[in-house]
Amino acid sequence: MKWLKRKIRNWLENTRDDIYPVESASPVVRNGVDVEGLSFNVMPATGGTIVQIRHQYDHKNDRQRLSTHVIPEGEDIAERVGQIVSMELLRA
Repeated sequence: MKWLKRKIRNWLENTRDDIYPVESASPVVRNGVDVEGLSFNVMPATGGTIVQIRHQYDHKNDRQRLSTHVIPEGEDIAERVGQIVSMELLRA
């Protein structure tokens, strides 16, 4: 019976290194700015432009609020993006 315990112990010691690799962990690197606030994406679409606003991350509820706006074709994009951002800043 001792030989069985010894074999099981040796097997567990050898597999422990495979289960918990320590050297394979790598640091997390971010390229963006880590500032909370509003950020927006402007994407061209058929018939206009889509503006998506990402609000400050809510850590309490673990939620990311998004607002999507559509600017119809023919409108001044710069002026409308300014109005949308101003409206979202007042709403926040």
